Order: sequence, then C-alpha cells, then structure tokens
Amino acid sequence: MARAGLLIRGARLVFPSGVRDGDCLVREGRIAALGEVRAPETRVLDAAGRYLAPGFLDLHVHGGAGADFADGDPEAAQAIVRFHAEHGTTGLLATIASGPVERMRTAIAAVAGVPGILGVHLEGPFLNPEKAGALDPQGFLPPSREAFRRLVAGFESEIKVVTFAPELPGALDLVAEIQGIGAVPAIGHTAATYEQASTALRHGARHVTHLGNAMGGLHHRGPGCVGAALLSAASLELICDGVHVHPAFVHLVVEFLRGRGDLHRLCLVTDATSAAGMPDGGWRFANRKVQLHHGEVRLADGTLAGSALTLDRAVRNAIRFANLPLEDALSLVTANPAHVLGIGGERGTLAVGAMADLVLLDPDLTVGATVRAGEILFS
Repeated sequence: MARAGLLIRGARLVFPSGVRDGDCLVREGRIAALGEVRAPETRVLDAAGRYLAPGFLDLHVHGGAGADFADGDPEAAQAIVRFHAEHGTTGLLATIASGPVERMRTAIAAVAGVPGILGVHLEGPFLNPEKAGALDPQGFLPPSREAFRRLVAGFESEIKVVTFAPELPGALDLVAEIQGIGAVPAIGHTAATYEQASTALRHGARHVTHLGNAMGGLHHRGPGCVGAALLSAASLELICDGVHVHPAFVHLVVEFLRGRGDLHRLCLVTDATSAAGMPDGGWRFANRKVQLHHGEVRLADGTLAGSALTLDRAVRNAIRFANLPLEDALSLVTANPAHVLGIGGERGTLAVGAMADLVLLDPDLTVGATVRAGEILFS
C-alpha cells in the first residue's frame, strides 16, 4: 500500500502553529503533499474532519497487552508495538529494566529490527538502590566503563537512551561512554542532590527519566534533581497519568517551561508495563509480580510499578491538567521526543518529505486510525 500511495482526505491538519483543513498525500512511505491535493488514482482514507497529527513517539515503554520487553521474545515485542499503535504510537523505545546482564542482552537482541521500535532505552543497571522504585536492586551494578561496554557490546547502534544515577562513584565516567555509542545520557533512579545533578547535566547528561519519580522531591532548601532538571537545558520525561505525579505538578512544570520558552524540552511518556490494556489482576514488570487495580500498577507493598498508560490518554490528560492547546499537547509526544532522538524533521512532524507516520484523532482525541510508513496499522 505504501508503494501505491494513500490520500488522507478532508482532515484537520495539526501543525505546531495551529490547525488547518487539508489533505495529506503519501507516496513511498513518506508525506508527498499537504493541503488541497488531487490524486485520482490513489487509495483514499476519508478523514471526515478528524484531526491528522504526526504519529506519537514514546521514549519509555516496558510493555503492554500482557507482554514485557524483558521477556526477550520477538513475538511479544511485536504484540507490544501493535497494542501501542492502537493508541497512536508509531515509534517507541523498548525500555529494558535492570536485571542480570545476559538477560538484558537477550532482551535487546529480541527487539532489534522489530518495526515500530526505534531503539532501546536502558533503564539501568547503574542506578541507586535507595531510589529503586519498583526495579529489583539485585540487578543494579556499580558504574564502570568496563561493565557498560560488556552490556552493550554488539548492540551499540540499538541503544538510544541510558538512564544512570550520577551521584554513584564512577557514574560521570559513563557519560562519555554513552555519548560514544551515540546514545543520550539520562539521569534517573537517583538520590542526587541539586549540586550533584547539576554537575552531571553540565558534564553531558541531557535527559531526565520520569521527572519527579524515583528521585528526591523539590524542597525549598534542597531543590534536588527536580530543581536542577527544570533549570537546565535537558529534556524531561513526565508520566502524565494523574498517579505518578499530581495534576498540579504537571501544570506547574508546563507553566514553568512555557514561561521560559522551553516547552520543547518536555516529553510525555507512558512507562507502560505488561498490564497496559489488560484487566485488573496480576501481571509482570521486569520479572517482578505486580497488581493492576483501577488503572494503577503496584508491587505487593504498594510501590508504583510502571503504569497502564497509553500516549493518547496522556495527551488528553495534559490538555486537562495544564490547559494546553491541542497543538502544544501533541508536540509533547511528537516533535519533542523526535528531537531527543535526533530524528526531528524525519519523524514527529507533518512536513513534505517526512516519514508518513500519522495518527487520525476523533474530536474527543481518541485514535481513529494509525499509519506507519504509509501503511494503515489500525483503523
């Protein structure tokens, strides 16, 4: 179908500058024209006045539909991608939680080359046990260049983001190693003080994993990692489910960044687990038992353990929590994460020549259709 072309007709095209009516012509998997388009021999998808936006990009996904990337199963990985595509996600980072090194490497190998997976986010293993959250600290390792090289050997091109705790001895030496394979050094699962986090950000860390979660809180005498992150130039993840962070915190972060002209730094992520899309009950997260109840995923002791969130719901929440215009909210799951990954202009945008990764949204912002490289994945 990508070869034959596709005309998405009668849409409301969502650009960063606003919304305007028009058509979108796709040829050879890329956007060939936007506006009023005539292509009589082309297959037509009637948008019927629905919003057409770039496909969503999720920098932090562990699983969905009962499956976990930690399983190391390519078929399970494909099932996770299909599930999130039903909610508008056309590209994601398979996030591998800390565990035994060989198990992590098996998981990386299983997702390599799966369509819709843009690479791997390593959430550890160089994390602080004091801020383990739902991750198993038995899988954590002291930071060292040698341990990092053993972990990623042969998979360097697959790794896109690496989360580490910068206050640990030797952690700052990892920054050059992470940068050396072309990945993004990210701060997370950290007890870093404001000063320690600021040092890491000056040293080359440029992303912050799930801001506010598994890190010290913002305090007037100790602004902590949250304060350092907000005042830096780093990109920031936010789990916008109303559980991981309070809606007022979302509003505060948005207003702060918008006031600085920095809203482009904010990315909504799901941190979704195998419980996403599933009924209440027992599921798994990084080989640990978790319980899904009323939309919240927790360990037996009550610790939050990832989420059951999807990006379409995160967008709706962001609009409601922070009074965001549609085009701004959509940038948080399109252009902004594309910029983090260095693929802005290629993905995360409605522009001639960009990949035809697209989502049709109903007026209530539920997903009506998802297109990846010109192929309809979900309708």
